[in-house]
Amino acid sequence: MRTANERMKRIGYIVLGAVGWVAVGVVGFIAILWGREWRPEPVEVLGGTFPAGGMAGGDACLRRGDTVRVISWNIGYAGLGDDMDFFYDGGTRMRTSRDRTAENLREILSFLTHEAAGRRRADFILLQEVDAGSRRSYRLNEFDSVGQALAACGYVGWRGLNYVCDFVPVPLTEPMGRVESGVAIFSRWRPERVVRYAYPGGFPFPVRLFNLKRCLLSAELPVRDSADGSGRRYGTLFLNNTHNTAYDAGGMREGELHFLREFLMGKRYSLTMGDWNCNPPGYRPSRAAVEDRHFRPLAIDESAFPPEMTFVCDTSVPSVRYGYEPDRSGRPTTTILDFALCGPGIEAVGVETIDLGFKNSDHNPVAAVFVIR
Repeated sequence: MRTANERMKRIGYIVLGAVGWVAVGVVGFIAILWGREWRPEPVEVLGGTFPAGGMAGGDACLRRGDTVRVISWNIGYAGLGDDMDFFYDGGTRMRTSRDRTAENLREILSFLTHEAAGRRRADFILLQEVDAGSRRSYRLNEFDSVGQALAACGYVGWRGLNYVCDFVPVPLTEPMGRVESGVAIFSRWRPERVVRYAYPGGFPFPVRLFNLKRCLLSAELPVRDSADGSGRRYGTLFLNNTHNTAYDAGGMREGELHFLREFLMGKRYSLTMGDWNCNPPGYRPSRAAVEDRHFRPLAIDESAFPPEMTFVCDTSVPSVRYGYEPDRSGRPTTTILDFALCGPGIEAVGVETIDLGFKNSDHNPVAAVFVIR
């Protein structure tokens, strides 16, 4: 008969063998994803998508003195409505039900088509967290759905990817799986070009394999003194869609803001909107927002930007709710992360955060009107 020591040794060998095989599996898994890692170029010029060939409606060219209306909205991949407790924010889930995702997308499309075809139709629509084939959004191609709906209203669409991974292994109880997502610009005006600029910095290996690689999506539109495009050219409007880093200690966001400042320097006509994952200058967040241990917005220092650049936001309505619990109480922790930064040749006439109650996304859309001076 085996002694107690022999039995313990055998159990130890079995445990060590199991641990060894798990380690080999983890290393192999990481090695495969490393080999298939998405590595975007620092600068990528994109082609237009909707409709083929260009825009419909409107004048041929933006002019000095024109007024433009812009909608910016983080749609939360149609999966972060008021029923969700998002695991990155301290909740437990990474997706809602299939039916609720489809319902959220329908409501998002309804809002966007109303803004595109209404009396005060938007000239530009900037979206963040737009999925295409991701497990978390049941592999719906949200970019195609939005693009096709807006194409009927005369818009052209572009997207800049910022999250591509074959398999995201968290949360362990229900992994996010495959992700393909990014930011998008839809325009009634045809830009000369649309460019994806990679933001600097990134998470360390191997975390970067499963995380976002942020970018600035910039559309360049000529500004002239006549609508038909034949007059004198005064410059270029750089219309920028940003979605900055969220879950870092602040260093990556600071690097992104520095990149933005350098990129915008000397550009008279620039307009940057999106989800900054930062509070606008002068905004005082609530105590609950400041003390949250999962997400802490960076406070933007206005003095770090040239004085001729202007931050504009609506402080009367929160633009985002914290996602650590479903919004059943009607009193979620909220803050402001969605706003605009104007170059010296762009004057803000009005900005409004549209209160949709966070029903279909954890963000409210922001509508703003600007004049090209």
